[in-house]
Amino acid sequence: MSEKISVQPAEKRVSRALIYGPTTEEVEKMRLSLPLIDDCVDEFTDLKTAKQAILTGRYSIVLACYTSLNPEVKSLLDLARNTPGCVQSICAAQNPSSVVMAHVWDVGKNHLFTKSKSEVDDLTIPLHAMFSDRSPAKWFSNLQSEFQRVRRYREESGNNIVLIIGAQGTAKYTVAQIGHLHSDRNMAPFVFVNCKLPERHHQLLWDEKDKGFFTNNINAIMENADHGTLYFHEIDHLDIEAQEVLADIFKSGKYTMSDGKGRAVFTGVIVCSMRQSFEEGVENETISRNLIQVISRNTLTMPSLHEFHDDIPTLARELTEHYCMSQGKEVKSLSNKAIQAIMNHVWTRNIRELFKTIKDAINITPGKRIPEEAIRILPHFDLTDNEREQKSNVRLALKQTNGNVAKAANMLEVSRKTLYVWMSKHGIEKGFGKKKKSKQ
Repeated sequence: MSEKISVQPAEKRVSRALIYGPTTEEVEKMRLSLPLIDDCVDEFTDLKTAKQAILTGRYSIVLACYTSLNPEVKSLLDLARNTPGCVQSICAAQNPSSVVMAHVWDVGKNHLFTKSKSEVDDLTIPLHAMFSDRSPAKWFSNLQSEFQRVRRYREESGNNIVLIIGAQGTAKYTVAQIGHLHSDRNMAPFVFVNCKLPERHHQLLWDEKDKGFFTNNINAIMENADHGTLYFHEIDHLDIEAQEVLADIFKSGKYTMSDGKGRAVFTGVIVCSMRQSFEEGVENETISRNLIQVISRNTLTMPSLHEFHDDIPTLARELTEHYCMSQGKEVKSLSNKAIQAIMNHVWTRNIRELFKTIKDAINITPGKRIPEEAIRILPHFDLTDNEREQKSNVRLALKQTNGNVAKAANMLEVSRKTLYVWMSKHGIEKGFGKKKKSKQ
């Protein structure tokens, strides 16, 4: 591909995806596997021109076909990583069909969704490779049996709605993408609807006007996702009123088209996820009974790492190998002490937290062997944490900061006053986390 490359002023940069492959056939495969809602992708078969394009700063996503036959692609990926700018996602796909471009809609304080970005989930490529290669870990065999059971039921029943239940970080989003890849929908859009508000809110009483706005909003999203996969992430975080509207829409299986030509049958698959069981949701009055009746007929339960603790070394090694390959990096290995540090941690955020820790360790390790010091496990606070997760993160933050409340509060991104309230609530004494001075 030849085109004139010009550097754009920062304020005029447009978020785009760059795809590079040594042949037009490989580029086309990658392009077809990424059905963008907006036409915001540039294709290159000339390596030099692709590098020049990256330097313009126009691209937030860089995808390249990287195999042993074209190792020179590594220089392109290194350039994307090291060039100051807006590149957020870098993927080197050995198999272009393992990449999913998710089109994200976020919920706002007005309870309506707005299209925010397109993204490639870093975890999908290594987990899909492990899924396809049939990893020996029992965590995977459990997941694969669940996956196949749900798939068979959907094919036999004709029901196009799937519910995924799992604790935070169990890769519900990733498994929805793997299901998309292993279907005849893999060339159609994957739409990610994020139902989690950025902060806690009070339930509102909706009037008919509010319900009408929300219905129109969902119609637009369904039209964008038709023929593909429509994924509602943690749907139980929506107001009960919003859930009731969704229950009615899902029951009908139809949406109103934007061109005014009436209603159309949604021909894709709807996947919903939540952390709690629907029995808990109904009991806690955080989920609509009507919605549960519609979405719970075909349920996939995600395994947690604490259920398969002995699998953690195998998962850690395989994630390390496949992530390095997906980034076009030299494959690194975990030292025995690094594995031990990983085994000693309680992974409350499951495989996604494990993956992030490994990814960070890979990125800061210059050599082939990842040392124990590179395994940096940091606490993470989320307003939707349950009590157990909150207590675990408060304790971890205090340990990481040697009991310094100000530093721990800063790490958790809350005020010291809030942290003291949490410490009192969870019975954590002042001074917790301070290392005892050794006697001389």
